[in-house]
Amino acid sequence: MRKFQTDSLDVKIIELLEDNCSLGYREVADKLGKNIWNIRDRIIHLKEKGIIKACRAEINYVEMGLGCRALISLNVPAENIDRFISFVRSNEMFKRLTITTGMRRFHIEAVGKECNMVRLYAMKTFPEFKVQDVEFEVILDTPL
Repeated sequence: MRKFQTDSLDVKIIELLEDNCSLGYREVADKLGKNIWNIRDRIIHLKEKGIIKACRAEINYVEMGLGCRALISLNVPAENIDRFISFVRSNEMFKRLTITTGMRRFHIEAVGKECNMVRLYAMKTFPEFKVQDVEFEVILDTPL
């Protein structure tokens, strides 16, 4: 079986949806000057192949009264990783978990009313997982 390869139309569709994932088939078709059924079939195929996984809203937390966005970087001992990931995923304060290589492997985006509240919560709950090398940074802006 041949490996799926995106073409230039797929890339244009992906770029439009990256910019505004709420666009409907007709809007994408109109913007690209293509047939709506062709666009629909392409988007369905991109979803089936796992290239388009989800559509997410970009949230303005300040407008919700949550004035602090923080990035918490840390390490977790191997024996606690699964429990820690489960804890982060189940907690409404933590919006994104990214695992990377490097000195600090776990990066959590957290939101709260005040940064001190987020920091105190992390200081209270993280010791249970024996986290190490914790670094707390306030996110001032997220440019592209």
